[in-house]
Amino acid sequence: MTRQVRTFTADPEEVDDLLRPRDDIVLEAPAGDIDGDSDGSDGEYRFGLADGPFSSYSRLVHVVPDDSGDAASAEMGAPPRFRITEKVEWQLAVPWFGPAINLAVRRAMRTGRSGDGTQPIWAPPRRLDARAATIMAMLAAAAMLSGYLANAPSELHTYAADEFGVDQAAQGLLGAVVRIGTLLAIGVSVLADRHGRRRIVAGAMGVGIGAAALAALAPNMVWLGALLLVGRTANAALGATIVVMALEEIPAGCRAWCLSVLAMSAALGAGVVVWLQPLSDLAPWAWRLLFAFPLLALAAARPLLSRLPESRRFERRGRDVTLRGSWRPIAVLGVIYFAFGLFLGPVDWFRNEYLRDEHGFSASLVSLFVLGTATPAGLAVYAAGRLADSRGRRIILGVASVAGLGCLVAMFNVSGWLLWLAGLAGAMLSAGLLPSLGVYRGELFPTAVRARAATLTGAMGVGGAALGVLWAGRLRTAWGSFGDVIALLWIGPLAAAGIALLWLVERSGRELEELHPADAAADPDGPWSQHLRP
Repeated sequence: MTRQVRTFTADPEEVDDLLRPRDDIVLEAPAGDIDGDSDGSDGEYRFGLADGPFSSYSRLVHVVPDDSGDAASAEMGAPPRFRITEKVEWQLAVPWFGPAINLAVRRAMRTGRSGDGTQPIWAPPRRLDARAATIMAMLAAAAMLSGYLANAPSELHTYAADEFGVDQAAQGLLGAVVRIGTLLAIGVSVLADRHGRRRIVAGAMGVGIGAAALAALAPNMVWLGALLLVGRTANAALGATIVVMALEEIPAGCRAWCLSVLAMSAALGAGVVVWLQPLSDLAPWAWRLLFAFPLLALAAARPLLSRLPESRRFERRGRDVTLRGSWRPIAVLGVIYFAFGLFLGPVDWFRNEYLRDEHGFSASLVSLFVLGTATPAGLAVYAAGRLADSRGRRIILGVASVAGLGCLVAMFNVSGWLLWLAGLAGAMLSAGLLPSLGVYRGELFPTAVRARAATLTGAMGVGGAALGVLWAGRLRTAWGSFGDVIALLWIGPLAAAGIALLWLVERSGRELEELHPADAAADPDGPWSQHLRP
């Protein structure tokens, strides 16, 4: 429980403002509306929690006349002053991340009373309730694990290749094979649509951790590829289910923001791989330590899964819906993802190889480069998510595709300080891709088939990434440089951005039941029904 007490003097107008229920990060109600107590008879005014991301909340305002003023000023008609004591007590419904968020909440409790529901810049565009805040924090923790498991092969395969004595073409083949694991995740997504999101999150976390730990013992590149394929399958199912579950629990107008938070969490998990990467220089086998590291996450997995509820929309879904009516949006969105994957897969897979082979970076310098360019991009992801919800997804997507990916092309064609500048600009400007495009994996499909459809479109993107990695590996061997290869593959995202800008429509601010009448018909009295009535 956090307690904040402040004492100050105020004029009548300021007192009136303090005695109005807050409507910003928290929606207050006078305590008399909650527990029957009367307020104000003794100068004390109590407010309780009506809505907000808190498991408990109360505010007490004590108002007494300030007798310390100048009597001459009172005789001249100066407004009276009051001495105020305000005590606010709260506990955030945000496990694990609560202490960090509490720093911003403390400031908001002292300042910024908008009174019209407007949220601070650091908060979601619309206020979350306690359930949504709790689930969002839990899924963000799961996304951190997913980010680590997803990034470890990309960061570490170059060190494994050195130990096993294989070239870039073999590394490209490994990258392609590993990414095919996402296709196998389609079968897992069927279970998510039939038996629930929570079970898949639990099972995928366990299999992903186990596969990574076994990869640390791989005797050769073939076994490493096989184990990473299993891990990639589990992690692809985990990532897709996290996204679907989050989009189902977050209110309309916050979905792009939601994905930006999940992306930041995944990036934090991926960053742990980068922070630990210098260990790979200790010995030819030291990369294996980083694959074993996720075993530490088992300690946090059990309390997370014991508190994570099932998606309400899954429990209230329309059960007669099939994929038959969703093939067209799956195909179009899948083509868009495929084209982006052609470019992003090689950039992600071969970045470290490019830095080590063409610029002579050590493992420590590679880590410094990745952290120096990717860390500021975390703020850009968050800003892009808020802008995508408030200003529109398509403009964010266009900027990310042209300017952001263009800078990444430049990164593979320059050296010196321009290399660092292009990497930083590319990471920041391309940060809007995930929140602006990822929301459509949830918005375009009804609840009964959402996990399958989201996984199918994601699998098409990974298929493009696998093909791009394979091409890039072979072309790099033939051409002797990554620069022309990456520039050639940029054609894919540019074409995909054009298709997206012409075909995708803005859906922010609309509940999923508004977009899918079958879900609304199956749940006419659900928590979102007030948004569906004329």
